[in-house]
Amino acid sequence: MGNLNAQQKFEINTLIDKYKSSFAKDKYDIGTVRDYEAHIDLLTDKYCSKRPYRCSMEDKKEKEEQVAKLLQKNLIEESYSPFAAPVTLAFKKEDNKRNRLCIDFRDLNKIVTPQAQPFPLIEDLVIKTRNCKYFSTLDINSAFWSIPLRIEDRKKTAFVTQEGHFQWTCLPFGLKTSPAIFQRILSNILRKHQLTDFTVNYIDDILVFSKSYNEHINHLSQLLEAIKQEGFRLKFTKCTFASNSVIYLGHIIENNTVRPVRDNLISIREFPTPKTLKNVRQFLGKINFYHEYIPKSTIILEPLYNLLRKNQKFIWSTDCKNSFQEIKDLLCSQPILEIYDQNLPVNIYTDASLEGIGAVLKQIQPDGKEKPVAYFSRKLNESQKKKKAIYSECLAIKEAVRYWQYWLIGKPFTVYSDHKPLENMNVKSRLKLKLVYYLSQYDFQIKYAPGRENLEADCLSRNPVLNENEDIDEQLKIVNLVKLEDINTDQEKNKDIHDNKNNLTYKNNIFYKKVKKHEKIILSEDFSIKFIKNIHENMCHIGVSQMQKAIGTRYTAKKLTANINNICKTCHICIKNKTRGQAKYGLVSHLGPATKPFEIISIDTIGGFGGSRSTKRYLHLLVDHFTRYAYILTSKIQNAKDFIKLVSNITNLNDIDIILADQYPGINSNELKTFLNDKSIALVSTAVNSPFSNGLNERLNQTLVKK
Repeated sequence: MGNLNAQQKFEINTLIDKYKSSFAKDKYDIGTVRDYEAHIDLLTDKYCSKRPYRCSMEDKKEKEEQVAKLLQKNLIEESYSPFAAPVTLAFKKEDNKRNRLCIDFRDLNKIVTPQAQPFPLIEDLVIKTRNCKYFSTLDINSAFWSIPLRIEDRKKTAFVTQEGHFQWTCLPFGLKTSPAIFQRILSNILRKHQLTDFTVNYIDDILVFSKSYNEHINHLSQLLEAIKQEGFRLKFTKCTFASNSVIYLGHIIENNTVRPVRDNLISIREFPTPKTLKNVRQFLGKINFYHEYIPKSTIILEPLYNLLRKNQKFIWSTDCKNSFQEIKDLLCSQPILEIYDQNLPVNIYTDASLEGIGAVLKQIQPDGKEKPVAYFSRKLNESQKKKKAIYSECLAIKEAVRYWQYWLIGKPFTVYSDHKPLENMNVKSRLKLKLVYYLSQYDFQIKYAPGRENLEADCLSRNPVLNENEDIDEQLKIVNLVKLEDINTDQEKNKDIHDNKNNLTYKNNIFYKKVKKHEKIILSEDFSIKFIKNIHENMCHIGVSQMQKAIGTRYTAKKLTANINNICKTCHICIKNKTRGQAKYGLVSHLGPATKPFEIISIDTIGGFGGSRSTKRYLHLLVDHFTRYAYILTSKIQNAKDFIKLVSNITNLNDIDIILADQYPGINSNELKTFLNDKSIALVSTAVNSPFSNGLNERLNQTLVKK
């Protein structure tokens, strides 16, 4: 909301506060959509069943905890179904320490009847958002779970853990038809409430667009009211309100401007310059597929072919450089490169090497020829390089599909891989299953293609461009919130930069500081504080860890971490809305003082007695805090009946309001608690290892023992 003034921000916050019941507290805080049910139809009348996957004790405990939460929220129920899908765990993208429960519906997806449902096209969105200046994006919390599942279809979603057999009462994640079902239901709801003139949804992502601020407030109010009526919950941290620029469907949408976030040609434009004869052979092998589309290709490539001739020394000359650049330009233009057409079949060719992963998206044209539409390549990190080939090949498919997700979801397509075991997705280990789980929401099949038929993807995988975990969406969000001239102005005034220029790197008119092998842009403390506040507000009040990830990976400044912590924890909006997961603070004090007899009484026990033929080992004391009158009971043991007998000495004649006592097993027993509840007596426990919190009894104990 950096484009809004103070009054406008106040109005937005007031609107959010009005509909705060529509914002979820956690992933399990979901609504239930009314008047809609999801159906699951099968192509054949048969069931699929598998035994639960073996896992570590830690993973088993995590699974059972999540199943318990799902049962508590009535999202699942116990099952006697013949269907049984195994369960695995996958790391969440935003927090690798927490796991997400994933149902392996691969066998079920093979026999589920596909559901055709149109998804919004960016071309239509360009027309709809013409002359609009204000945009908001809303995200449905745990979206699919909001849709009830028809009772007779619940048995088809059954899954097994090592401890039980359960089935979903709502639409599950991982089912092939879930995106189409949810898209249809939410689209119908928007149409029902007459919101389609200024609202569009892509599955659970909703975009609101308006020409003026007042109009936008009205549009948001109508949408939030509809969401409240229908029973949805929104995820506040993924919502953006009244911004002049948003990211939607892989595009940056602004006033009369729509441009793609991802550069589908970056893998070719930034293809590394060949440094060896092997690199030249790889590049020329890729070009062989396009000779018929490149006029005079032999002449253009002559300097590169010359490098491969016998007894020719490898020298990268100006002619080689010009030839290499010209061919790259031709590969990124027509007639070689075609524009994506949603009506044509899609084929994706993937490959993995020890260096990286690569893919080419192609479409079969009306003339029957298959031509490329987009390219993709990415480097592997050191950990990924050590994994088995099947993992890397599966990762190549997953990353390529994710890169082009807005073209692929809801549309059947074919993936070609030169790794035969992937043809039937026959993978079992947890590392591979978390890749497969993401792919389960897409309608595709994998076919085997020998390496000699997949040279283009092979070339890209051996010469990757993008870095591992390079999230272009997040980079653009940060970059759009700060101007280059503002950084330059700040660095010119930064005294620390001028005093340490010899230890800094200067490129593209910006000073960088090397921090743990990473070059980061230097900011002054004052500028960084303004920058942190701007990002915190515009990225929907994200938390400390996400702020550090967004800023700390690219920028450095004095007290950067401390300022991020301070700004996030003192933000008034966060204090009001983020009530869960915060540290709980209480007052340290003594109970009382009492204002009347038997308003407060305390109980304590002294042990270690006995001997001289006495069987009584314990002395139980009850003291009234107002009169200081004490009741004493001796016993052989410490159990609930002794404490009930002690308290009954008073309750038979007087009412007690509060009992203060240590956390003995007898005190915490259900028997005593039931007795106290019947008498309407409140039980307050003393602090652990803090005898001073029941000082009256402790002093009496000392006096009696000394006597």
